[in-house]
Amino acid sequence: MKPSVVSPPVVELAGVSKTYGELAALSEADLVVQRGEMLAIVGPSGSGKSTMLNIMGTLARPTAGTVHIDGHAVDDLSDRELSALRAGTIGFVFQSFHLAAGVPALDAVADGMLYSGRPLRVRRRQARRALHRVGLAHRLYNEPHQLSGGERQRVAIARAVLGDPALLLADEPTGALDSRSGAVVMELLHDLRRAGTTVVVITHDRDIAASLPREVHIKDGRIAHDSGVLEPAGA
Repeated sequence: MKPSVVSPPVVELAGVSKTYGELAALSEADLVVQRGEMLAIVGPSGSGKSTMLNIMGTLARPTAGTVHIDGHAVDDLSDRELSALRAGTIGFVFQSFHLAAGVPALDAVADGMLYSGRPLRVRRRQARRALHRVGLAHRLYNEPHQLSGGERQRVAIARAVLGDPALLLADEPTGALDSRSGAVVMELLHDLRRAGTTVVVITHDRDIAASLPREVHIKDGRIAHDSGVLEPAGA
């Protein structure tokens, strides 16, 4: 019998700090996110959660500590290799939908692979599948102004998961939505997690954080609590 292969964590931060001049945006953060997990990183504005998002998304390098994404040591990668890792491994969803006016949903999603070298017909075929996946098969040719806020966010999610990334980073994904649309988007993120995508939601909304399987609370640049880590006896 062949020994089973253990997949590395999708995210592994060890002693990660990020400073901007005298300001410590993140201090000595340790975080491990296993494949298929879903968790919230929660904290007030200015707590450091956006800095953590940027580091996990390889958009920023830490001042100190080590970062591994899907088994790759970020410090060992060139900028070109880092861009390739980001394109193939990480999907981003933001509070702002970043959809260009006048561009139908199908092409907005297909444009997510604009630099892949694949022909337009292939990109559109994959975009069609992604839009089906998020329940927008009936909105392929609608432009942003013809879509509700929740639908626009689902288009953005379809674009983010187009290449089936190992890690989906969602930064305040319901922040611009009403409660009903927000609930639909969160259920979609749960569906993606059930299908095997690792989902990290960055939020200041404690109700959203409490609804997820794991909560990581950040305060003043430090991880104050992680429900996925057992507290030492007597703590």
